[in-house]
Amino acid sequence: MKPAASAPAQRRPGTRRRSVLSMLAMSFTVAIALATGLPSTVLPAMDVAGAASIYETVAPSSDIRLAPQSFASDATAELNVTRESYSAEAAPPPIISEVASMGSVELIETELVVWPIPSNSRVSSGFGPRAAPCDGCSTMHDGIDFNPGNGSPIVSIADGVVVLATENGGGLGVNVEVQHNIGGRLVTSSYGHMQYGSLAVSRGDIVTAGQLIGLVGSTGQSTGPHLHLEMFYEDGVRFDGLAWLQSYAG
Repeated sequence: MKPAASAPAQRRPGTRRRSVLSMLAMSFTVAIALATGLPSTVLPAMDVAGAASIYETVAPSSDIRLAPQSFASDATAELNVTRESYSAEAAPPPIISEVASMGSVELIETELVVWPIPSNSRVSSGFGPRAAPCDGCSTMHDGIDFNPGNGSPIVSIADGVVVLATENGGGLGVNVEVQHNIGGRLVTSSYGHMQYGSLAVSRGDIVTAGQLIGLVGSTGQSTGPHLHLEMFYEDGVRFDGLAWLQSYAG
């Protein structure tokens, strides 16, 4: 008697499931290997042209020419340039002084004025009407009498030219006259009653402010040593020299 055939062994459900998963994993691995290893010609064609059109640029061409740019304006702009101007004030013209027998001398305007004697010298007689101090003396005093002391130096009140220098000046005794250009006007200063032999200048000499011209004396019609100072403009009319000196010399 043959033994009875044994029934086929039954597989457990879990074993069958693991086999299926293993086969699927192997199939997936093979598919990836084939995909990466195949040449590009085997892959389906992509729409490369469509994608490239996104980045397409115009190639340079020698036929492309740029038109020159121009700008036109209906209004004409005016450029006004302001230049600073510099001007120098012209020097005042000189005054011509006529020195007897010596021709003309140009006097340049000066601003420096000084006292002919110390400014604190006593004034013994002012300008204007007065009682005559001596026989032959005028009751209208045309000058100022200063008393700085006998032999005191007398100087020119400003730059100028000597137009008179004499020891025979009549009532003024030893007398010097100097013409100046002060403030653009011709001013003459006259110094009288100086000592004999004290003249320090001659007619035609150019002098400067403060330059010695003589010494205080008592020549001519005089009652004692003093400086008789007269001052006048072009018209020859005498004016108050004391007030003038206080204004110009301080």
